[in-house]
Amino acid sequence: MDIVLVVIEIIVAIVWIQQGIVRYDFWEKGRPGGGFVPVVFAIIVLVAALAILIKTVFGKKKEKTAAFQSSAFIPVAAAVLGGFMLQVVGIALSVFLFTTIWMRFLSKYSWVKTLLTSAIFTAFIYGIFGMWLRVPFPRGFLFQMF
Repeated sequence: MDIVLVVIEIIVAIVWIQQGIVRYDFWEKGRPGGGFVPVVFAIIVLVAALAILIKTVFGKKKEKTAAFQSSAFIPVAAAVLGGFMLQVVGIALSVFLFTTIWMRFLSKYSWVKTLLTSAIFTAFIYGIFGMWLRVPFPRGFLFQMF
């Protein structure tokens, strides 16, 4: 089962890389484009997934296998949902929604702590990449109409 999850993560990372390079322009006019940040994070996910795959295939075999837990699919589902949200509403709102949903419903934090942390984290990401590094964020098709 571990191999299935890792293969799904590898496929999602490859799709992110492809979208970041082809659809969102990885590099434009001598500076990072809208696809730069998604490609960087996708490469991190890809390297981590490949390391886990190698460890799973070539590592020492465990005598006892853990029972299947459906919660193991949560990170994979979150990655797929994050990619979908990126296409629809863009990266800034996706980061906010993703952080809010994860903190409130999976980590069970209070609404105040969840919304405050999500807003600060989104502002931090926007401040670093959008304002300081001037990386244009993918806006998603809903906001491209305006």
